[in-house]
Amino acid sequence: MLHVLGGGSLGLLWAARLAEAGADVRLILRDAQALRAWKAAGSSILFEQAGKRRRIALQAQLADDPTEPIDILILATKAYSAQSALQSVTQRLQQNASILLLQNGMGSQQAASRAFAQQQVLYASVTDGAWMPAPQHVIWAGQGQTQIGDPRGADCPQWLAHIDQQNINWQWQTDILAVLWQKLAVNCAINPYTALYDCDNGQVPTRAGAQFLRLIDELHSLLERQGAGGTRADLGKYIDQVITRTAANSSSMRQDIHARRRTEISYITGYACEVARQAGLVTPVLDQLHGALKTHLATLGLPPD
Repeated sequence: MLHVLGGGSLGLLWAARLAEAGADVRLILRDAQALRAWKAAGSSILFEQAGKRRRIALQAQLADDPTEPIDILILATKAYSAQSALQSVTQRLQQNASILLLQNGMGSQQAASRAFAQQQVLYASVTDGAWMPAPQHVIWAGQGQTQIGDPRGADCPQWLAHIDQQNINWQWQTDILAVLWQKLAVNCAINPYTALYDCDNGQVPTRAGAQFLRLIDELHSLLERQGAGGTRADLGKYIDQVITRTAANSSSMRQDIHARRRTEISYITGYACEVARQAGLVTPVLDQLHGALKTHLATLGLPPD
């Protein structure tokens, strides 16, 4: 049995696809009110893809449900909620359980590894796009790939190997930290500008101006120091490709601001700035961008962390 913790768009996307692949799945919801609403709506997800809709039955439960131990947990919360979410199911987690983390940015993954050293904690980089126009209705807006790996170098677990890659396009990565660092660089290069200028991804290079190339220089230095390098040209090309491919998309940070939600700034630019300082790197553009973003969030009445 697989348990998915998190009833947002990414959690529902994973739960729905796993259920369609024939897996025995349970969705863990945040509180009794959410569970009552789930059952009242028929214990199912309205799953939409390319304009086609279908209903997928799915059982849900609470974190403290005493009836089922957890052997496989897929955590699909926001990065800032990851630790409290994991703590809510600690008593149910088996000693040899697998925990798959789908969080954006970096920092929450390392904290989970420290707190759950007895379990196999897997990291993932997710590029699927999903959003919820209404409760229990998820739209799979963009098909991406999920790269998964064990930061301690263990092999791919059997339960993951049994997931049909036609339903979930996943790939095992032996160096998952390098993958996450590259994604963090992309997020640092795109998300802050979309938030500051309220623009789609495709407008970022124009909005950022000459500062953009200097930012990529700093991000490359940071990745190189973390052993996740490649050339500066490769990183610039990769960021350009992501911007082109997602030109009409609205970043997760911009979506959070529009929804008046807390952003994941501390796990994106905040984490990059902190690691750069620890490494003795001078990153004036990245620091200025992080500071401007914090000020912008405070001006909007949103948490600056």
